[in-house]
This record gives sequence, C-alpha cells and structure tokens, in this order.
Amino acid sequence: MQLKNKIPNSWLLGVLGFILATLLMTIGFTNTFCIVVITMLASAIGYGLDKYNFDLTPLVQIFKRK
Repeated sequence: MQLKNKIPNSWLLGVLGFILATLLMTIGFTNTFCIVVITMLASAIGYGLDKYNFDLTPLVQIFKRK
C-alpha cells in the first residue's frame, strides 16, 4: 500500500540538511549540538507520553487563562 501524500525521503533529508548547515554556519557547532540534543530528548519524551497514553490535561488547566 502506497500513500499518495507521502513526502519522499530525499526531500525530507535535504531540508533537514539545509537547516542543520544553516545552524552550523550561523551559531556554531556547540550551540547546534545542544539544539539537536534537546530536540531529540523532547521528541523521546513526547513519544513516551503518547505510547503510554499519559494525559496532560490537568497540567494544561493549571496554566490556562481564566
């Protein structure tokens, strides 16, 4: 089964490479590395929350404006 709206990997990785190269040239290796690590940690936490059906509604209600 093929998906008609699937983005080809070459485009996806090309855009990712462009963003990474831009970050490396503008803010340097160390800052770029920190951004990548924090993004990967946030993605892993989000994946874990989705996997175990963790409900964040009570936390959102604390910060919601009244």
